[in-house]
Amino acid sequence: MLTSCQPKSSTPTQQNVHSQDGSFAATISNSGKFALVSSLYHGVSAWDIEKNGVLYNWYQTPKEQAFSLFNDGDPNSSADNNFVFATAIANDDSHALLADKHRFSLWQMETGENVGYWSIKPSKVVYRTKSVGGRSIQTELYDVIEQHNCTSPDTTKNEVCEFTADIRAIDVSNQGKHILLGKSDGTVVHLKMSNGRRIEFLGHQQTLIDGNSGETYHLNNAINSVAISPNGLYALSGSSDQSAYLWDTKTGQVIYKFQHSARVVLVHLDPQARYAFTADSKKSAFIWDLKTGKKLAQLDITGRQQIFTTAQFSNNGRWLVTGSPNQKVNLWSTSSGKSVQQWRVTPRKNVRPASAVVYSARFINQDSQIITESSAGLSEVWDITQ
Repeated sequence: MLTSCQPKSSTPTQQNVHSQDGSFAATISNSGKFALVSSLYHGVSAWDIEKNGVLYNWYQTPKEQAFSLFNDGDPNSSADNNFVFATAIANDDSHALLADKHRFSLWQMETGENVGYWSIKPSKVVYRTKSVGGRSIQTELYDVIEQHNCTSPDTTKNEVCEFTADIRAIDVSNQGKHILLGKSDGTVVHLKMSNGRRIEFLGHQQTLIDGNSGETYHLNNAINSVAISPNGLYALSGSSDQSAYLWDTKTGQVIYKFQHSARVVLVHLDPQARYAFTADSKKSAFIWDLKTGKKLAQLDITGRQQIFTTAQFSNNGRWLVTGSPNQKVNLWSTSSGKSVQQWRVTPRKNVRPASAVVYSARFINQDSQIITESSAGLSEVWDITQ
């Protein structure tokens, strides 16, 4: 019975192992020529998909590697190896971007050389204490003295440097000229690499005031997904505040707001500037016309809930491909939002229950096939029969 319920197209045309022990993250370039695979034992491997060979093995925090902090902080800080949970490749295949919770690095795809290592800025904080049995005990709560700035903390006042936000989403523009970072505190950071110019987009931050105490607090506005246009001039960000914004990276001005009724978990920009895609944590996923900002289609999702982990528009504009945490890869009509075809990626061997997260899905061979990378450590190719 279980076999009969599986789609007939769940057998890939081609399958290659890119990580024996599964992966934390993976990204296929928009061209379908390269892939980045983050694994436990080999750092991040850059693959030549056409030759199915490893080009480079990159590590986020090499031993004795100093980090640069934008604008302030200690330029000689260092860190232990953290696993890379986010990867991105520029639309022109020129550069790759890697990130762990607090640090990110930029690499050249042609030579494999590192362009730079950076860290987000810590904040100056003081941890709160409470009295237990006459003793002062430090709690996990803290007060921020200086947000994203921790120069010369006063230890006599118990001031320490702490990261008050984590990196949650990344993207990079053509030639590695622009970097986009989405953070857990609701800020999106745009960096222009030529001059270090930094702009923070704060559109997702909503501050509320307690009517009784007068204290301010933030809603859950973590940035869950970001996308940048190939030229780096426009950014799309999706947040737990149930909204997605398309905005100008020069000015920070909002161009369009795309509203949802649940937290937005995935956004994607068509490299040809025709469409935007936004999806939330329930069952609403929309395709938007970037010329007008109006809704072009809503995906016809039949289940109670559908979360997406990746998306890409086809070169011909007819289709959208999406991947999900439950092995599913779906092909959708851009104009109607109807499901056209579906596949299931292969789960990791000897793991129960059998499952795999689809990290990346891209169109290849003139939109006749789809290639995927999943948490099973497998690269798989699927035929489009429509």
